Amino acid sequence: MGFIQRSQYLRGIQRVRVAEGRDLAAGLRLDRNERVDIWPTGFLADVMAAQPDHVLSTYPESGPLIEKIAAFHGVRPAQVLLTAGIDGGIKTLFEVMTSPGDHVVTVDPTYAMYQVYARLFQVQLGLVEYRSDFSLDGARLEELIDQRPTMLFLPNPNQPVESALTSDEIRALATRCQEANTLFVVDEAYHLFGAESAIPLVDEFPNLVFARTFSKGFGVPSIRLGYLISSEDNMEVISKTRFAHESNALSNAVAEHLLDNYSMVEQYNSEVAASRESLRAELAEHGIRSHGSKGNFLLLDLESEERASRFVAGLREKLIYVKGPWRSPWDQYVSITIGPRSSMQRFVDEALRLVGEL
Repeated sequence: MGFIQRSQYLRGIQRVRVAEGRDLAAGLRLDRNERVDIWPTGFLADVMAAQPDHVLSTYPESGPLIEKIAAFHGVRPAQVLLTAGIDGGIKTLFEVMTSPGDHVVTVDPTYAMYQVYARLFQVQLGLVEYRSDFSLDGARLEELIDQRPTMLFLPNPNQPVESALTSDEIRALATRCQEANTLFVVDEAYHLFGAESAIPLVDEFPNLVFARTFSKGFGVPSIRLGYLISSEDNMEVISKTRFAHESNALSNAVAEHLLDNYSMVEQYNSEVAASRESLRAELAEHGIRSHGSKGNFLLLDLESEERASRFVAGLREKLIYVKGPWRSPWDQYVSITIGPRSSMQRFVDEALRLVGEL
């Protein structure tokens, strides 16, 4: 018997580290919704050139970054909390808002950490599933909100099955959640690839929290930096849980540089959006149906779990990494991350060859 006797329920929770072993130099990384190509030569040198000589010798000051994020979104600095990616923000909200036995709602399938934190914090998790036509089960969502859950988490857009609600639809849900005394958390990780942001609603609804990250649209998942945006009153409570230092100087430097040079981000994301549309059309011409129009990913229909498994394995042999098959009833599907069209030709060539052999 181990020394730690408290929180014994944790022993029954299985946590699997994200699989490593990818050839990051020679491989094509299409499995984790990362930036597919690399940053230009000299990018890090440009980032560090603006930093003072003492940057590594002192504790970080995150105030300048918070002010830039606030200006970027048109909110006040007191409405922003830096987190360790969006998952750090999710964990913070579970810590602040829930007690064992509480009821929390999200969609399914979606980001795995929602279910992980539900188990870690011993809450009941209600799932709103997607129909076979990729639409969200609205009746089920209404039913679960009627049960007055503590929180509703809605990735917008969601992945791997994409749904993207408009600001008007978010407003309607925020109203329903407010009536149910439910905190409504909108996860906008993939917003910058073509979806509408509802952050302008933040001052309209006291029960709204928005989660953002630098991992997806900004293309720097390695810095592990995200943030929450909510009312100042909410942040007065939520921010009590922050670490002594919310982030680190190197992550802050990269984030500030990207905000100061936002045209770099916009250019890349516009290339991804154009590539997404051309890939959908080309794959459809060869009989591969796909779903997705707002994120940096597509969900490919391989028609059966067996074909999907062989497709993933065949690509991996060529050092092309994709994700799938997903669990039933989505086990005929495989997800691919989208990069600029020039980065995707290698995938297209191998994918079409494989499909012809399956």
